[in-house]
Amino acid sequence: MAYLSFNETFNSNLKFTSDNAEENEDMLKKDLPLRYTWSIWEQIMQSNEKAAAYSDATHKVAAFSTVQAFWKLWNHMPQPSELLEQKRMVREQPDGLHVIDAIMIFRENIRPEWEDKMNANGGHFQFQLKPNLAGGQVDEYWNNLVLGMIGATIEPANMITGMRLVDKLSGPRAANVIRLEIWFTNYDDAAAVQALKKSVEKCMATRLDGTVGTAPKCETKPHSQPAGGKAH
Repeated sequence: MAYLSFNETFNSNLKFTSDNAEENEDMLKKDLPLRYTWSIWEQIMQSNEKAAAYSDATHKVAAFSTVQAFWKLWNHMPQPSELLEQKRMVREQPDGLHVIDAIMIFRENIRPEWEDKMNANGGHFQFQLKPNLAGGQVDEYWNNLVLGMIGATIEPANMITGMRLVDKLSGPRAANVIRLEIWFTNYDDAAAVQALKKSVEKCMATRLDGTVGTAPKCETKPHSQPAGGKAH
């Protein structure tokens, strides 16, 4: 089965085409704006000696507001299946290799923290993906959600503040999973949260041929609980 993966190990022959390639080529010469501007963030693993705050470990990498700018960045971003293969994500910096605990995409001016005013009264859906899932399937879940989020096809789109891909395969708090999180505002609007959950699950489970499979188990977590305060 073919999956929506940009890891050439799985889909080296995957080509995206359309009926009118010439018209599409002309269209791509113009900027195609997204509904929101988005920022990509990384959370860097902190050493035990440096008990830094979560915010100190979180760094903005780049921002994009058009389809073209997104793909320029996305073509250089690791796919979750590569994490399964390598067991960690790393970025080379002047002071050496930095291990990345999480990749995050959030709307402009919203930090990927529970304390941010747009997240404080919200919550998130989380999906724990085990390594025994096919790597291409893990990629497809992730890519479906990212494209659905930035393309505003997951409704209600204005509720979503961002999403995280968290490495829980190794390290001191390992759970042998890759965790995907979709963050949203207004946890108390139960009807809207339920509608968003259904839309997220449908987007996540849609296959390349348009059929809809089964989404993995979804947990819904509030951000305003007493034990809250940080993303973990």
